[in-house]
Amino acid sequence: MDDIVKKLDQARNANDTGRPVALICHTIKGRGVSFMENVVGWHGKPPNREQLDQALQELNLTDKIDADSLIAYGAEYQTEIEKQLDDGMPKFSRNFWWNASDKMKVTMDPTRKGMGRALDKYGDDERLVCIGADISDSITISDFYKNHPERRPRFISVGVAEQGATTVAAGLAKEGKLPVFGTYGVFSSARNLDQLRVSVCYGDYNVFIVGAHGGVSVGPDGATHQELEALFQMTGLPNMRVAVPCDSVETEKMTRILLFDVVGPKYLRFAREATPIVTKADTPLKFGTSNIFRLRRETSNFVDAFDITLSAEYESEKEDLTIISCGPETAEALRAAYILKTDFNIETRVLNMHTVKPLDKEAIVRAAAETRAIITAEEHQLGGLGNLVAAVLAEKCCGAEKCVPFAMIGVADAFGESGKPWQLIKKFGLAAEHIADRAKTLLGL
Repeated sequence: MDDIVKKLDQARNANDTGRPVALICHTIKGRGVSFMENVVGWHGKPPNREQLDQALQELNLTDKIDADSLIAYGAEYQTEIEKQLDDGMPKFSRNFWWNASDKMKVTMDPTRKGMGRALDKYGDDERLVCIGADISDSITISDFYKNHPERRPRFISVGVAEQGATTVAAGLAKEGKLPVFGTYGVFSSARNLDQLRVSVCYGDYNVFIVGAHGGVSVGPDGATHQELEALFQMTGLPNMRVAVPCDSVETEKMTRILLFDVVGPKYLRFAREATPIVTKADTPLKFGTSNIFRLRRETSNFVDAFDITLSAEYESEKEDLTIISCGPETAEALRAAYILKTDFNIETRVLNMHTVKPLDKEAIVRAAAETRAIITAEEHQLGGLGNLVAAVLAEKCCGAEKCVPFAMIGVADAFGESGKPWQLIKKFGLAAEHIADRAKTLLGL
């Protein structure tokens, strides 16, 4: 550091060339820590306590950094934050949080794992070419070749070059390949928006874009990496199709559908952290047709408590409420249905709008005619899904005899924050308790 400061001082005060000065620093990741130096795999990964003590000792910092007091301060702060979040949660007859009781248990699995499993399973098709950035392991696109070294020539790593990667994908599609380009959603839906619009969508090329790390539940990575705007951009592009599956099982199925059945520009949005599995291998999935979930029973496993039907095949039961959701937020909508049934005997139709474009308008129109109120719930800026639903209601239902009460749940015009995934779901008002509380108001309970 002393050398860097010295060189900066020279550049600032001893530069008589009249030209700018560039400092080129030859750095080594983890320098000075034996188990970190030049070792790949420490990005976003904190050391455990034993490793921390070893690192401080090797860096000769044990006398300068009081690790015990810092850890104690962090624990105290977390306790305070947890209390604030719990105090701000709407209250019901009991604790309905995930796996808080012996009934309605869920298994958690990251939705990104579903895409990785699909690429591993279906990657033998020689037309498939995957394009990764610097975080291919993180989003599981590298699962395409990890167990299949013969596929490695069909994997292109472009580094931090999302705009270039999108153009490469368009070129591959033009030549008859099935390109899949994936990175964090903040990059694959925004940094390359011009290339998506002109190079991919204008030519209507068969390019599969993956947007990982959608929502605040990304957690500690914070606002810069928590994608909350992709639905605005992607649904606004002509020719683009947009899918937001609700869990890892549905993500695996949707990846296969987008790879081989949907031709043209397509965008897949999914989350990072483990979220509830609410569908099964035999759950129906049809691109462009939403699924309807109906709570039928309280069981040991949450996933067994619901009947799931394609919306086009569903017969109305004149439910009190419809909740329309997409992505892992659908699990929160289902838990809200459970709360409302248990505490208020409210019957809820939950629409899993896994295909956001083209939108299942018929299911929305039917919900407006057949239920008393509609709420949209999304782990996204307010309106990404909600505005699309509202537009259908305004266009198709405004002149109807019945005007259905309507509300939206989402991130209220704010950037995300760094925190634990479930802390942020509570912080931004996206939990089932918030949905159920809004439903109470909407239904006049």
